[in-house]
Amino acid sequence: MNIFYLAFKNIRRKTFRSIALILCVAIVSGLLFAGSISMKGILTSVSLGAKRLGADLMVVPKGYEENIRSTIIAGKPSTLYMSYDVVNKIKNIKGVKQVSPQLFLKSTTYPCCTDVDVMLIAFDPMSDFTIGPWLKQAISRQLRKDEIIIGRSIPVAIGDKMTFYGKQLTVVGDLSETGFDYIDRGVFMTFETARDMIVHSKEKAVEPLKIAEDSISTVLVQLDPSISAERATIYVEYEVPDVKAIASEDVVGTVKRQLLVLLKVLVGAGIVLWAITVVMITVVFSMIVNERQRELGILRSLGAESMSIFSLITLEAIIISVIGGITGIAAGGGILYLLKKPVMTAFKLPYLWPGSEFVIFAAIATILISTITGMVAVFYPAFRCSRMEPYEAIRKGE
Repeated sequence: MNIFYLAFKNIRRKTFRSIALILCVAIVSGLLFAGSISMKGILTSVSLGAKRLGADLMVVPKGYEENIRSTIIAGKPSTLYMSYDVVNKIKNIKGVKQVSPQLFLKSTTYPCCTDVDVMLIAFDPMSDFTIGPWLKQAISRQLRKDEIIIGRSIPVAIGDKMTFYGKQLTVVGDLSETGFDYIDRGVFMTFETARDMIVHSKEKAVEPLKIAEDSISTVLVQLDPSISAERATIYVEYEVPDVKAIASEDVVGTVKRQLLVLLKVLVGAGIVLWAITVVMITVVFSMIVNERQRELGILRSLGAESMSIFSLITLEAIIISVIGGITGIAAGGGILYLLKKPVMTAFKLPYLWPGSEFVIFAAIATILISTITGMVAVFYPAFRCSRMEPYEAIRKGE
C-alpha cells in the first residue's frame, strides 16, 4: 500500500486534531511571511526615498524639525515658512556646494481625493538638484507654468485639470510609487506657478493663502565631500539665525530606528510561536504514536521495516506542515495587503510592496521553514515508534 495514501488517510481520520496542527503551523508561517515582506517593503522604500531626497541637509525654520520629519516620512502636509533671504545666506557658508529652495503648501479639499491628503510642493528648476532628475521619468522636458506632476497615490489621469486655491493646473506626468508619502501624495510645480497661485488665491479661493510671495519652507543643501553633515549643520545654524539644519541621514535614521523596534517585536513573537508550535506538534505526535501502537505493530509484523514506519510518521508531519505553510502564506499575505496602510501609518513608516521575485522567494523559504519545523517536532516520536518491537507494540496497543 502506498505510504502517501496511508499518511493522508491517517491525517483525515483525526480531522479536528489535524486542523488544529495546521492552524498552529499557519500562524507561525503567516507571521514569518508577512514579517519578511514588511521588512523588505520598508527597507526598499527607505532606500528609494533616501536616494530621491538627494540632499545632504534640509534647512527649516527653528522649531519645525518634527514637522519636516512628518512631511518626509508620512507625507503630512506642513505649513512652515521663512524668507527667501535664507537661501543667499546659506550659499556663502563654508562647505556648501549647492542649494535649492522648496515651498510646501497644504492643498484645499479636492473632490477626487477625499482619501488622499495632498501636499503641494514648489521647486526652482534653475537651482534644483533633487526633484528634477527623477521628474524626468514623468516628463522629458522642463516643467512649465501652470503644469504639475503628481505622485502615484493621487487618482488623477495625465491631461486632467486640477484646481487649487482658484487656479487651474494641468497634470502632465505622474511618478512611480516609492512608498514615501512625501512623493506619492505630492503635487509638484515650479515656484512661478506657486507664486501665481498665491496671488490668485486672494481673489478666487474660498480660503486664500496668507503667506508672502517670497516665502519658502525648506532649503535643500548639497555639501562638498570634504565636509561632514554634522559639521555643516553647526556652520549653518551659527551663520543663519532662527533655522535648524537636519541631516537627511537623520530623517532616514528615524525610520531605521522605528524599523528596528518593529523587527525586534516580530522576531520575538516569531521565536515564541515557533517554540510553542514545535512543542505542540511533538506532544500531539507522541500521543498519536501511543494511540496507534497496535496498528503500527501489525504493520511491522506484516513486514514493514522500521524506516518505513519512521517515514510514515514523518510524512504525516510534513504534509501537515506544508498545508499549514501554504495556509499561513495566503492568510498572512492577505492580511498584510489589507492592513498595510493603517499599520504603516501608525508606525509612521514608508512602505513599498516588494517585487514578485522577492515575494516568491519569501513564500518558498516560508514553506521550507514550516516543513523543517514539522520534521524537527516529529523526529523523536517517529524514531521512538520505529524502534519498537512488533509484539511489544501490539501488546501495549491492546
